[in-house]
Amino acid sequence: MVSQMEKYIVDRSLSYIPLQKRYRLSGFPLGKKYRSHFEIVALMVEAVKDCGQPKFSIMKHASINCGQADKFLSSLTEIGFMERYLMAGRPMYRASERGVAYLRQYYVLLSMFLASENETKQPAIVYQHALRPE
Repeated sequence: MVSQMEKYIVDRSLSYIPLQKRYRLSGFPLGKKYRSHFEIVALMVEAVKDCGQPKFSIMKHASINCGQADKFLSSLTEIGFMERYLMAGRPMYRASERGVAYLRQYYVLLSMFLASENETKQPAIVYQHALRPE
């Protein structure tokens, strides 16, 4: 049975973005030491895009602590990237349409960065100076 969120993702997916391809967002070689807020938000939305998850699962997926999770979750629910609901008395979070759209655009930008990085890499060429006969 296909959930409404999966149906939404498939129906509105851009043809050039492989939605089934899972990016490992935390290990890209973009030459940076720390993660940006955009990357952390993408990790959090990615954690809840398929189905609802509790706060601990989101924290584990995004590799953040409880204080950071509280701040991000309140911001994400306030701007509409996530929806909060109760299941058996436990707060759960799921991605909204706006959050899935953000994640899709994040994947587009990420694929552009990775493509440009691969294009600009030049092979290591060892130059040899030819000795001129005197």
